[in-house]
This record gives sequence, structure tokens and C-alpha cells, in this order.
Amino acid sequence: MTARNRRTLWWGVAILLIAATLRLAASGEIPPGLYHDEAYHGLDVLDILSGRLSLYFPANNGREPLFIYLIAASVGLLGRSPFALRLTSFPIGMLTVATTIALGQELFSRRVGLLAGATLAVTLWHVHLSRVGFRAVLLPLFIALTAWQVALGCRTGHRRHWLTAGLLYGLSLYTYTAARFTPVALAIYALYLALVRQGRRSSVVNLAWAVLAAAVVLAPLGIYTLGHWDIVLGRPGQVSITDPTINGGDLWGTLLAHTLRTLGMFFVRGDRIWRHNVPWRPVFDPLLGAAFVLGLVMALRRVRRTPAAGFVLIWTAVMSMPTLLAEDAPHFLRAVGALPAVVFFPALGLDWLASRVSESASQRIGHLVAILLLLSGLGSTTWAYFGDYAHTPTSGYWFERGAVSLAGRINQFLGSGWNGERMQHGQLAADHQVHLDPLLWAEWQPQLRFLVAAPDQMTTIWPHNSSAPAVAIFAWPYGDWQQAWRLLPSPAEITVEEGPLSQHDRDLQPFTTYLAFFVVPPDPTTPALARFSDGVELLGVEAMPTGDDRLRVRIRWRAAAPLSEEYTIFLHYLRDGERIAQADSQPADGRYPTTQWRPGDVVNDDHYVEGVTAPLPDRDALLFGFWQPESGARLYLLDEVGNPIGDWIEVPVRE
Repeated sequence: MTARNRRTLWWGVAILLIAATLRLAASGEIPPGLYHDEAYHGLDVLDILSGRLSLYFPANNGREPLFIYLIAASVGLLGRSPFALRLTSFPIGMLTVATTIALGQELFSRRVGLLAGATLAVTLWHVHLSRVGFRAVLLPLFIALTAWQVALGCRTGHRRHWLTAGLLYGLSLYTYTAARFTPVALAIYALYLALVRQGRRSSVVNLAWAVLAAAVVLAPLGIYTLGHWDIVLGRPGQVSITDPTINGGDLWGTLLAHTLRTLGMFFVRGDRIWRHNVPWRPVFDPLLGAAFVLGLVMALRRVRRTPAAGFVLIWTAVMSMPTLLAEDAPHFLRAVGALPAVVFFPALGLDWLASRVSESASQRIGHLVAILLLLSGLGSTTWAYFGDYAHTPTSGYWFERGAVSLAGRINQFLGSGWNGERMQHGQLAADHQVHLDPLLWAEWQPQLRFLVAAPDQMTTIWPHNSSAPAVAIFAWPYGDWQQAWRLLPSPAEITVEEGPLSQHDRDLQPFTTYLAFFVVPPDPTTPALARFSDGVELLGVEAMPTGDDRLRVRIRWRAAAPLSEEYTIFLHYLRDGERIAQADSQPADGRYPTTQWRPGDVVNDDHYVEGVTAPLPDRDALLFGFWQPESGARLYLLDEVGNPIGDWIEVPVRE
């Protein structure tokens, strides 16, 4: 291996290491949740793993099959979890970066190939695609592979490259809907070659072999399409700007506006949808955006004499049409077919800049300038993606994190499957039963069907009663959730939990995803720490930080007799004897009031103290008791023989 080849290899390895870091860091955490489009892929995977194979998946507006068959391997190996479903995108993304380097070397030069691969490695658009479970991530890979094989075939004349190119191109139509625009791009490129007289007659025979290979691969999908025209071709019509409900009666005005937005997505303003992008962020940061413009100028100057320049120009223009002609332009999923060509414009700009600097200084300085610009892109992507985007609740809303939390809590209760953090491989708790409000099932069905490990132990209707000793009831918080009370076994240890917030695209405010009642048999032998009047016993107190500038205080009560009044718990947080915070509320925030307590019930009553991030055990204490706001009545703390000794109790906070 020559010294030049070794340098190229090491630069390629460095680029791939950077790409891998960006695509694997905090994997499974960023972005949070699992969007229902991803979950539908998971449902199809379950069909595949059970032996029901399909050439095209009609659910959810119809989807091409290749990505779904690929993720079947990771789900089959790792289980039903968001991580397993998304993991396949990582090697696909890495292969795309590597192929882009190889393609650039064939089309232009080694340096342009490395610069294009580096640009793709640090571009947030592709970083994000490589971390989520959207089938669109496959299309750039197959486009780059096909173009690379064609370039090799043109240079070497070997027919195997043309046959491989045809095979890969045929498979590209099995990846994502935007691939249907590629025949237009190829036809225009062929016309361009004829006009500039760059085509070679010897390539015609090889091209025919490539077309034959592609036709053989495409034949099954073509036959299916002829028999299921409405399924395969239905979705594009739903989002086309020719629809008056989308263009508002002004087709030409909408077309002009979408053209300007699509042109501007590279360095002015990008996709606004949180599932595809950091909202409004253009494809390239300002410095790489300037390199993009410079590279675009260079490509236009070379277009008459360099077929590679014509290819990246034509491919970018045509493969931008799927977003230009549809709603929500620019839309980074629909425009994904342009990505393998788009990254060559910054690469050409950086290559020209490095060459110019090298003319007046050493070659190393020219390379350093290009590296610094790429490092700015790396820093910009890292800051934008792993900073605000990773930590804002909105990204979780758009990926429907609430639905994933609901499925995780169901699995955690049942003791098997993905519990929100990891896979549980224990045996299912056979005596546990889950009751799910039908409204929640209707709202989050794709994620629940994919993620819940034991659907046979879950009912999606409101039963009249529950015979299981351990029950979890998940209710819609804004409906008749009180009917959950009649499903509680008696006596029971009851924990009430509010799920995380959710917010759909068009909702003005976030809402609580679910309300859960977790019920297990109580331990009647647990000793009481203190007793109040009317048969209320204190079993324990625990204070735990929540990580969001709050402290959760859990007070465990046991009822020895029914209570006729709805009492509120007053809770004062003391530090050095002084009250620094207060968290008064009805038990379980009113979700299980004292009038519902039955003899033998244990209630885990959570209160959240704002502004206390961590307890100081030597200095902190809790003071709490019962009072009735309307009448002012209180429950009294009793001594060992049952005499009142006050109307509150003070308990030290322990680690």
C-alpha cells in the first residue's frame, strides 16, 4: 500500500469514527419515544417473525418492505423495544457514509470523496435519520451504491459492476416512496449526456444489462402494484399540492412558495417538523452552507465538460421534487433522495478552497482550512442535536413518548418485556392483570400492540369487576376515570400515578397521557409508625429527588375503618426548624380520596415539594397531618393508649 493510500485509509477511518460517535451517542435516549410510523414497522416485523411474509405492507398508507425485513433481524434478536427497532438504521447510516467516500473518489477525486463523506458524517439530517426507525434512511444508501457501481463500470468496463448497479437500483424501489422519482432523474441525466456528447457507445450494451437486472428485481413489486394500484399509489395523492385543500385554490402560488422553500432548505431554513429535524435548521450550518454555495457555483461551471458535475446537479434538482410538490415543504424525509448528491456541493467548495489556499501557502494549510470548516459543522450538529433538541419536552411529544411510557409501565407491572429503560427477561407474573381504558387503546394502539409483551393479560374494555389479586388500571385522565375504583380488589395496596405529558402536532397545550392505579395485596403485618383518629395509620415516609427541581415525598397510610369526610394532607418541608416549602393536597392528588378508603387499604400517597432538589438528612424534617378545608376539622395524632396528643406529626428526613 502506498503512502497516499494509507493516508486515504486513515482519513476514512477517522471520518467513520466521527460518524459512529454521532450516531451512537445516547442511543435509545435521543430522540425519546417511538413515533407511530416506526411502531407500524414493528407490527409488520411481528408478522414476519410469525411467518406471515408480504411483498408490500398496506397498513399506515402503504410501505415498501426492505427496511422492515432488515429490522426484523434486530427485533428478533433483541426483543420488542424502541432500541431494537431503531438499531438497524445505524449500520445503514455508516454504510452510506463509507459509500459516499467511495463514490466521490470515482466521480471526482480522493479528496472530494473524503470531504463528501465527512460532510455527510456531520450533517444533522443524516445523523438523525441514522438514529430513528424511518425507512427513508435506506434510499440514500442504495442511490450511493448504485451510482458508485455505475462509476466503476464506466471506468473499468467490467460488466459485473453494471449488473450490480441494476440489482441495487431495482432494490432502491423497495426502500422509500421518493425512489419513484429516480427514473425521471435518470432520464434527464441520459438526455444531458447526449447533449454534451459525454456518453460512450461501449456503455450502451452494459447499460442494457443493468436495465435487465433492475427489471428482474422490480418485477414482483410491479406485478403487485398492478393488482393493488390504490394501495401503492394512494399516499402521494393525499399530500400533493394539486389538492385544493392543500394549495388553498392557488396552485401556482403554492408551487412558487414551495420552490423557494426547497431552494432555501440547504442554507436558509429547513424542515420545521421535530420528527425530521431540529425545527427550521437548514441542512448545513452557515460555514458549510457557504461551502455549499461555492460548490454549487463550481459544479455549474464544470457542467458542460464534467459528467459528474451534471449528475450531482440533476440528481439534486429532481430528487428535491418529492418535497417541492407535496405539503409541508421542505420535508426532509421526502427530499432524502437528494442527500447523496447534495453533500458533494460543500465537498467541491471545500476542495476548491483548499486548493486556492495551497497555491499561496503550504498544502497542509489548505487541508487545515477544510478540516476547520468541517469541525464547525461537527460542533454545530453536536450543539443543536444533543443540546436543546435532546432536552426539550417537545421532541418527546413529537415522537409520542407518552405512548411508549404507557407500554413500558404495563410491561414493568407484568414483569416481562421492555420496561422503558431495559428489557426484562423474567417470567410473566401470571396473577397480574392490566385493564386499559379503550380510549387509550384507540389513541396509542400501534405502540401498545408492538411493545406490550403480554397482550393476553391486558383487557381494553371496562370490566364490571376484577378477580386478579394484582391489578394495574390505566385510565384516560379526562374521562370517567373514577370507574377504576370499582375494579380495585379489597383490601389493596394502591399507588396512583400520572403519566408523562403528551402533545399532538395540532394541540395547543400538552395533556397528561394516562392515569394509572397499581394495586397489589397489602401486607397486614406491617407495623404502624403512628396512629391518627378515625382509624388512620402511618406506615412510612420516604423522600426521593425526582431530577427536575422537585422532591417526591411518599407517605404510606393504612385505613383501619371507613372515613366519611374528604381530608386534605397538609405537608410542610422544614429545614433547621423553618418551613421552606409546602405541598398540600388530597391523597394521591385527589385520585383516591379518603372517602374511598376501605378497611385494610394501604395508600401510597405521593406529594411533590417544589424547589427542593435533594434532602439534607441532618437538617430536614417533614410536618404533616389531615384537615378538612370546608369545616376546618382535623384528625388527631394519638398516643399509645389512644389519647389525642396533637393534630400533626413531625418526621425527620432520612437518606
